Amino acid sequence: MKNNVNLNECYNSGVKPEIAYEYEFYINKEIYKTRKQVITGQELHEMIGTNPQTHFIRMKLPDGKKLVGSKVEVNLTECGIERFIILSYDQEIIDIHDCYCKGVNPVITYKYLIKINKDKYEVEQETITGKEIIVLAGESPDKNGVRMFTKSGKKMLGLDESVDLTKSGVERFVIVPLDCTEGFAIAEPFKQFTAEDISYIKSYTTQVDFIEKGQTCWVVFRQFKLPDGYNVAEADMAILIPKNYPLGRLDMFYFNPALSRKDAKPIGALTSTTLEGKNYQRWSRHRTVANKWDPEVDNLESQVMLAKSCLESEFKKR
Repeated sequence: MKNNVNLNECYNSGVKPEIAYEYEFYINKEIYKTRKQVITGQELHEMIGTNPQTHFIRMKLPDGKKLVGSKVEVNLTECGIERFIILSYDQEIIDIHDCYCKGVNPVITYKYLIKINKDKYEVEQETITGKEIIVLAGESPDKNGVRMFTKSGKKMLGLDESVDLTKSGVERFVIVPLDCTEGFAIAEPFKQFTAEDISYIKSYTTQVDFIEKGQTCWVVFRQFKLPDGYNVAEADMAILIPKNYPLGRLDMFYFNPALSRKDAKPIGALTSTTLEGKNYQRWSRHRTVANKWDPEVDNLESQVMLAKSCLESEFKKR
């Protein structure tokens, strides 16, 4: 009989744990020890001071994660255990994008939400490949690549390259068509646009148009979805692109049809301008001193995110 067996090491080496005097295993990220070959869920709770009314236990096995109830008995020599996960019920599904926005590291849990383009998808594994991300989004790996946005910057992922969702500070993923002309409805994008702008435009799920009007350039996001509370569910949203962009800042947003609140309360700082022979409603919304335009960080996508924030915060003002 061996003196000590580490279940995680057995799992990683693909060998079955031997009967031993003492067993080591991970609960979340900490190592615990027991001399019992068979242990119950309740005993696991007692080890870290939790209880089944407030916390769940998942056991990570080669074929996935299995729920462990308080009365369930686990044979440490037979299960091929990588680790146990014990967390409060509100942490059973972790949103990776939210963790990034809050500046916190994701914990190892049962399921994860990852953001691909504008939507969020549920996965169970801690690691995921570029190919799996593309397939999850319903696209073909033969015709698309994937760009990963993290706290360290942006990079293209190889199809077989793996990402650890719990370690890499992932914000989101963007599917990038390999055909560089695909997706533009009327005109090619303006030369001022960066590679990140092109990736974001291509990830937009409906039509994007580029319009030159005299000395001005505009990008128009068709069928832009609006928060609840407005007179319409979606509208065309235009953004004016300065000739010196990205050094020159993006400012304000323009909507057609004009927006109003269903509760009939007024919306401040609105005027109109003519574009495409239509009246677009101009929302005079500007960045604060604390949120100045930074060409190293800000781009077309951050301006769209600012527009979404302004649309949502309108209902918090009055």
